[in-house]
This record gives sequence, C-alpha cells and structure tokens, in this order.
Amino acid sequence: MIRCSNLRNDIFHTPLPPFTTALLCLGICALLAGTGCRGVGAGLMRTEETVFSGTIETQEIRVGSKTGGRVVEVLVSEGQQVETSQPLVRFDTAELESLLAQTEARVSQQEARLARLERGARREEKSQAEAATGAARAGLDALRTWPRPEEVGQARGSLSAAEAERGNAQALFSRMTRLSQTGDVSQQELDATSFRLEQAKSRVEVEKKRLELLLNGSRREEIRAAEERLRQAEEAERLVRNGPRPEEIADARAQLAEARARLDQVRIQLREGAVNAPARATVEVLTVRPGDLITPNQVVARLLENDQLRVRIFVPEPQLGLVSVGQQATIKIDTFTDRAFSGTVEQINSQGEFTPRNVQSRDERNHQVFGVRIRLDNREGILKAGMAADVTLRPRR
Repeated sequence: MIRCSNLRNDIFHTPLPPFTTALLCLGICALLAGTGCRGVGAGLMRTEETVFSGTIETQEIRVGSKTGGRVVEVLVSEGQQVETSQPLVRFDTAELESLLAQTEARVSQQEARLARLERGARREEKSQAEAATGAARAGLDALRTWPRPEEVGQARGSLSAAEAERGNAQALFSRMTRLSQTGDVSQQELDATSFRLEQAKSRVEVEKKRLELLLNGSRREEIRAAEERLRQAEEAERLVRNGPRPEEIADARAQLAEARARLDQVRIQLREGAVNAPARATVEVLTVRPGDLITPNQVVARLLENDQLRVRIFVPEPQLGLVSVGQQATIKIDTFTDRAFSGTVEQINSQGEFTPRNVQSRDERNHQVFGVRIRLDNREGILKAGMAADVTLRPRR
C-alpha cells in the first residue's frame, strides 16, 4: 500500500519538500479518483489482487492400536482409498475374547450375589433356621431334665431283677457244689452253674452303674455344649431373619461396579484389535504384514485426507493488512494450467517468522513473514499434496 507520507522513499528515494509532496498527492488523487482513492492517507493497493506462491499440504493421520498384538490380516494396500471406519489391519484377539468371557461371567456372578443380598433370605431358609434353633433348644432341655422318673424307675426295676437272678444263680451254684462232692453231678455241670453265677453278678454291676448314672443326671460339660449349640442356632436364625447388613450390600455393589468397569476395559481393548480409518482418506504408507508383532501405540499406517487440502503461503509483514480470515482466493496449479481452483483463507499465524533482531528500515520489514493457510475445494479429488500453487487473494470489499 502506498501512502502520500511515504512518497519520498517509495518513488523518488530522496526527501521532498513538504509543499511539493502535497501537490504531488493531490495530483495522484485527481488521476485515480475513479479507482477508489479517498483522499490523502487512503490505501491505494486495496483494490488490487495480490499473488503469492505456496505448496499444497494435506492433513496426515497416523493410525495404530493402543494394545497392539500379532497381525493376522492386512485388509488394504498403499494408495487405496478408504472410507470412515473401514478396517485396515486386524490383530489376533483370541486371548482377549477369552478374557471377555471370563469378565462377563464375573459380572453375572456379582449381579446374582447383589440380587440375593437385596432380596434377603427365602421363606425356606427362615424355616430351616427356625427348625435348627428348635432342635438345639430341645436337646438342651433334654439334658437339663434327664433322667425322667420313668427312666429311673425302669433302672431300679432292672437292678432288682438282676439281683434276684444273681440270688438264684448263687443258690443253684451252692447246691451243685454239694452234689459234686458226693459225685451226683459232673464237673461240667458244676462249671456251667458257676458261669451263670458270674454272668448274674456282672449284670447286677451294670445295672447299678446305669442307675447311678441316671441319679447323677447330665454332666455340666454336656449342658454347656448344648447351650453353646443353642446360642449359635439362635444367632444364625437372627441373621437369616434380619437379612444382610447395609455394608454387605454396599460391598456387593462396589464389586459389581468393579467387574463392570473391568468388562468395559476388556471391550475397549477388544475394539483395539482392529485398526480402522478415522476418516475418508488415502493410504499413503502401510508398514505391516501378517505375522508382525506390533507394540502398543505403534504407527501401522499413514493416511492422507484428500478433502482436507490446504495451501500454505507466507505473506510479508507490510502486506499482512491485505489478508483476512474468510477472504476468497483463486489458486493456479502448474499441472492444470487451464483451470483455476477456489479457496478460502482459514488461518493467519499470530507470530511472524524469520524476523531480524533489529529492524532498521522498511526494506528489512519485508523479511518478516506470516504463515497463511488457505483451504482448497478438492471435491473432484484431482489435487495432490506437494503440488506448487500460485494463490491470488481477491480484494476485500
């Protein structure tokens, strides 16, 4: 842009007197009145097109897997066009599928446990606990009331019968002893009578012990053991009736949440068993083959997005005011000399490049440039990254 105040540098390169400068400015404005000159200090270059050289660039995508593994299938080749979500490479996922089945079973187990705790005990379980308590209580009562009078009377009767039998056996043995002295009975008959007497005496002793045991009643150790069994049965019945504690239900819910989170993690890992195209693109580089072992996060392919073509140009700082975001541009490509492509300025760098340490003059300011990115319309798909381009920025209105 040429300003009247800069005529001494841009046109004559020598200082001009102020009066001469003013007259020259008025003459120029009169000559260019039809071209948009608005007076002294107005921009004269605003209506002119500006041409810059640049290079076509494209958005590069590097794809891989977060889990990696052994490559079992390569589904595309270099140079092939791929669509969004199209599989490129598949890995061996047999181990992950087995882990998925285990995790699903774990989730089902935790769900069943939580449901059981939330529902509480069944009616059958409560009846069973109640019956166990009743049996323990009956056992304790039996020990405490043992023996019954009937049992003591029976024992006494058994002892009397044993003593009577012993008396008869003793009398018989005495008679057989006298007869054996006269030779009226044999020694064998005398021995048989002696054996029956010993049996009768033993039975008397047994019945005495039994009666003594009944008269002494249950031992303290047995009663204490029965009391402990009753206490345990009552505690078990109380637990069944009261149901699980809130802490147990909370613990079951936490374990279920952990199992579900683990299941989600395995499913995510399983999805990483295939590398898919994130967008419509061209496979530029594919470096894997079936059988390769790929580490996690390793790049397996580079893709180029054909519909994300851009031209990057560098605008000198004195001309930066001629460029704005959204400004239309016309692009010429050496390969297509008879065609012009349209584009739109979508970004202007906020920081300049190649700036000298100390700017001394206007000429040195031309060395400071700002990167500008222009988005290309490549619906036909004929433009390629790396092509040289001439960009003409259309005047702003």
